[in-house]
Amino acid sequence: MHKVVGLGLMALLIGYVLWIATAGTTVPAAETVVVNSDTARNASEEQTLDIVTLLGFDAIVSIENPRFVDQSTADETYDPGELVLGVEIDGDARAYSVPLLSRHEIVNDVVGGKPIAVTW
Repeated sequence: MHKVVGLGLMALLIGYVLWIATAGTTVPAAETVVVNSDTARNASEEQTLDIVTLLGFDAIVSIENPRFVDQSTADETYDPGELVLGVEIDGDARAYSVPLLSRHEIVNDVVGGKPIAVTW
């Protein structure tokens, strides 16, 4: 079971990378910022810094309306030592996989009838 899940996750990761590479996401040209710092030895001394954007706006897609599995399926699928972020509101509990969050960075969900954003 773990091998099938591992292969599926690998295929998903490769598909995601290919999607990013071919989706036409434009990376804006580097911006230049001039800093005139009062803390410099000479207040008229300027520093020129380049701001480089690695990913375009909204390049990492959030998870909307996440689906959850029951505890026995989670026990079979996930490593016992896998880190999770847990949320419980009004008796409604969720666990969000940290490795999954590391790829998406945000999950929009409703827990205990309240909208939440889980970020990593």
